[in-house]
Amino acid sequence: MKSQAETLHEIRQYLLGTLSQGQVAEFEERLLSDGEIYEELLIVEDELVDQFLSGELSATERERVESHFLSTPQRREQLRFAQLLRRYVSDHTPQTAGDATSEPSAVAVVAKRRSFLSRVLPQNHALAFSMIVVLLLLVVGGFWLANVIRRRASEPQTVWAVELTPGLTRDEGETHKFAVPTNTDTVRLQLDLTEDQYQSYEAILQDADGRPLTTGKNLKAQSADGRTAVFLDVRRDLMPPGDYRAKLSGRSLKGEAESVASYSFRVLKN
Repeated sequence: MKSQAETLHEIRQYLLGTLSQGQVAEFEERLLSDGEIYEELLIVEDELVDQFLSGELSATERERVESHFLSTPQRREQLRFAQLLRRYVSDHTPQTAGDATSEPSAVAVVAKRRSFLSRVLPQNHALAFSMIVVLLLLVVGGFWLANVIRRRASEPQTVWAVELTPGLTRDEGETHKFAVPTNTDTVRLQLDLTEDQYQSYEAILQDADGRPLTTGKNLKAQSADGRTAVFLDVRRDLMPPGDYRAKLSGRSLKGEAESVASYSFRVLKN
């Protein structure tokens, strides 16, 4: 009966295609009947891929990997995805301290140097392939989304301002009509004040049914073209054509909210 070291050597030679036809037939019979040998073959497969990618193979073994081991589409896909996976997870690959005084045995190689892929992926190749695809999609998708967000954040925003005046009473206002330019990202509502009596203000934009669309809190009164006003920035996509009302309230010194004015307006189609 062959020792484990001899079995591992035979598996490696089988994968590299250096066994005779008779040895191949004998080994494949054992492979079909012995599940442990098949498990060890999967481990040695992963080890060959790792050594090929890291440049640890001799020139002869590297040539055998290229000409024989990688002759099947399945193993070429295994190598291709191992390259991609290594690229993304190289910073997280476990490092194994080596023994500088002695060479590891063949058994120790399997026991201590099981590849990263063989530890994190199932031995079923079809399932492992699916897991790698999903992982790559998640990683690539994450990078793409981060780049989109960063790019959009760095792009200058087009702001279009419109001046609104309050009505004669605090509940009713004159309807102001305007169309928002198509190249606008943000509409800045200038809510004019008849007088500035509060430390801070709160503005609520509502649609025609009274549903709140956006709120601005802790707003400060500012000077604009000789007028005192509070500014509320609204994304353009929140205001399609229709009727709207901005309600403004002020915060007293006691922290209580008091109604100040309302501003009615209508957004027209371009």
